[in-house]
Amino acid sequence: MAKTSNVGPGGVPLHNSPRELGLSLFKTLCILNVVCVVIVLSMSGIMGMGTWGILLTELICLLITGVTLYSQSWGMGDKDANLIQFGRIQYDRLKPLKMGLIALAPGLVSDIILVVCKALNCLLFGQLDALVLFRVMNAPVWPLINLIHPAGLLPTEAHEAMTIMAGTEYEEVLPASTGTVGAEWWQVIVFILLPLIYLAFIWVGYELGRHRFSISNKLVYEDKNGGKSKKHIGLKR
Repeated sequence: MAKTSNVGPGGVPLHNSPRELGLSLFKTLCILNVVCVVIVLSMSGIMGMGTWGILLTELICLLITGVTLYSQSWGMGDKDANLIQFGRIQYDRLKPLKMGLIALAPGLVSDIILVVCKALNCLLFGQLDALVLFRVMNAPVWPLINLIHPAGLLPTEAHEAMTIMAGTEYEEVLPASTGTVGAEWWQVIVFILLPLIYLAFIWVGYELGRHRFSISNKLVYEDKNGGKSKKHIGLKR
């Protein structure tokens, strides 16, 4: 396959390389992360009421994140469809994957910190639980992280499962804390994989945009009957 050109007529840059589009999506993710931090903190009382509160908060965060990433990626795919149609660029089936991975790349910082602190059974800078930082840096999936590994204890109280007063009638097993030390390795792996949900939104949005398939136009459409135009919600026949 020939190398994709990112220069339009007259040498004008197209600004549609995977790197440029990925960085644009990364900026969007940063804004969405701040928005979701505010949502999670403002709904902490509801999340504390049980699983339904956590799922409700997660639904709101994913809805905002998903719709925003999907819409932006749809526009990118639609623009590329025009460029492909007129022979300006060639179709790259892996482009949405490249865009998504570039957008998620900075998040590897929190992944590395989480894995190192888990492996060494330590706190970040001796005071901060790595999961606290990980939650803040991955706010759109913060409620899901809490669902998998509940929050509640102070970072300095993080500990592995332990047995107290062993060999006596008062022997008791204390479960692992909610900190990074108390998390199982399978939970850490799931935490790291959760942001791949964003990649799915980006990929689907880009490909539907490239095919010019609009979900919103299919769900909300105008029915012109008898000279009158009415909007309907539902699948267009």
